[in-house]
Amino acid sequence: MKNFRDRRGSQERERHGAPSQYRGGQEHSGPEVVFGVEPVRELIAAAPNSIEALHVRAGEERRFAAEMERVRAAGGRVAIARDGEIERIAGRDVRHQGIVATVRDYHYADLDEVVAAAPDPLVLVDGVTDPRNLGALLRSAEGAGITAVVLARDRTVRITPAAVKSSAGAWVHLKIARCGNVARTLEMLKEAGYWVVALAPGGDVSLYDLDTSRKLAIVVGSEGEGVRPIVRKNADFVVSIPMRGKVDSLNVSVATAVALFEIGRKRSASA
Repeated sequence: MKNFRDRRGSQERERHGAPSQYRGGQEHSGPEVVFGVEPVRELIAAAPNSIEALHVRAGEERRFAAEMERVRAAGGRVAIARDGEIERIAGRDVRHQGIVATVRDYHYADLDEVVAAAPDPLVLVDGVTDPRNLGALLRSAEGAGITAVVLARDRTVRITPAAVKSSAGAWVHLKIARCGNVARTLEMLKEAGYWVVALAPGGDVSLYDLDTSRKLAIVVGSEGEGVRPIVRKNADFVVSIPMRGKVDSLNVSVATAVALFEIGRKRSASA
């Protein structure tokens, strides 16, 4: 499954094990790398075709023979690094343990094609900037039977090795597209027959009262602010999850899971 493509031009950099350099979905130049024995092995196990090149320190070939073979089999390049080369790729102050992977760009699905396929529900993510939260959300969505997810390009982190890892393999089974102007995208979805549901604390419709017989597009927002006012304005329903305890909100991936599984439950009960 070719969800990753070779890098062209300047790209982002996110070092596994260091704080994410994404802020509000903004992109930064430089290759994206994963370093360290366990992070690299986990990435190879989850998505070997995501690796553009595997750099192994000279003298460590036998130790990493299995990883080298799997990357080659998936179409990646293996390079034996001389003194200083791994540090130049990963950074001089990181604990790379003799192995570094540079990662291909993820190949996103075409938005028009995703909408034309009419997945129901469709999930639109607007404002999740932590790749691990995004990965957890993808895992929840796929587990609930979702087949397509749209990411707001300017406000949501892209698919990164950290997102792939935390999705626990769910990303492989999803069509993931990106959109530009979210308000216009919501209008496009409405024209395609979707009813737009903004998931937000304090929404005027309880999740348990939502009419799930409609064709639904579920919009989820950022951890701190939730969905934006422009999303609320353009939504057909602003839906909240009734809370029973003292806290008034859930992690975005948990809230998404609750909503999607409840929609699936209600649909199954009425089938």
